[in-house]
Amino acid sequence: MDVRITSFNIEWMVSIFGGRWADWDGTIPDSFAGRSLGDIRLEEIPDVPGLVARITGVIDAIDPDILCVQEGPPRQDQMQAFVDRFLDGRFDVVTANSQWQANHVLIRKDLGLDFTADDPKDRETIERWSGGPYYPWGLIGLEDRKAQRFHRQPVRLLLSEDGSDPDAPTLELISLHTKSKFSKLRTRAQWEARDREAVLDALTVRQKLSAEIGILRRHITERIDATDDDHAILVLGDLNDGPTADLLEGEFLLHNIIDQLVGTILRPEVRMRHAMTDAALQSSATTRFHNPLKDGALTEELIDHMLLSEGLQTGRSGIVFRPGTCQVARPEWEAQNDEADDQDIRQLRPSDHLPVTGIVAF
Repeated sequence: MDVRITSFNIEWMVSIFGGRWADWDGTIPDSFAGRSLGDIRLEEIPDVPGLVARITGVIDAIDPDILCVQEGPPRQDQMQAFVDRFLDGRFDVVTANSQWQANHVLIRKDLGLDFTADDPKDRETIERWSGGPYYPWGLIGLEDRKAQRFHRQPVRLLLSEDGSDPDAPTLELISLHTKSKFSKLRTRAQWEARDREAVLDALTVRQKLSAEIGILRRHITERIDATDDDHAILVLGDLNDGPTADLLEGEFLLHNIIDQLVGTILRPEVRMRHAMTDAALQSSATTRFHNPLKDGALTEELIDHMLLSEGLQTGRSGIVFRPGTCQVARPEWEAQNDEADDQDIRQLRPSDHLPVTGIVAF
């Protein structure tokens, strides 16, 4: 049984719901005037139905069986309303904790897989995604020790063809959206001047991001050790980091979090593998932005990923990720995009991220 799984960061979906959370009244407006959320400014959307058509056009063209959404709306009933009104109600919705950008997983109702999901309010779930220690750059005292948690909890699902059979092959799917690298270091001039406050803030942001990945890495290792090295784990989503070191990582000898998540070469049984082929990794990108540390040059990066445990890659788990199927859904995204490279207009693009998709065989 082949199951198409897609990861799609759908840029600030709360805008579709009028930028509302607790006071949402069940409506989806025809337009959105924009609003501020602290330092973030949500862009105006003159034609909300038009934007929805772009988003659903991408989803319909990919036709996923399981759709993992990052930057989804805060509420599960908002995501369900989107599914019911614009995706023919064909998905069940699983939601992590409520945040302005929340993680959701949509599962086709007629898929024929049994699944269980973590309760985001359960103590075990909260503890699972908490407790990542870090020290702000340059500090070493016990009083300086901080504890990071996933602000946006991942969605963790267990999927099998027969949930009543404890021996049935089971896929552990973890969809996440890690902390952003956004910091006070916003211009090349700040870097050239070695603006102490800005550079230290950028380094501390990377410490926090690394702490989040450390939480996930420990969970993966514990799960494989507690079961066996054939355990099937698929980690996917917006990891906010590319496969190569950026300027600060190179200058300060920091590790890349993708490499951190993959794991040590000394324990091959708990290592993760990237789902893309080598050729795809070398040529793929899922976002583009004007890089402040490269004098505003337009930069493309692969920051949305799918990573596989060895048992899932080899099929020894009883479930296999189809080799060569992991790719960026660029044609489907480009068909709905009218934004030129040097613009920044939310109305004209389905999202500022491209989806990544692949096939798992149960």
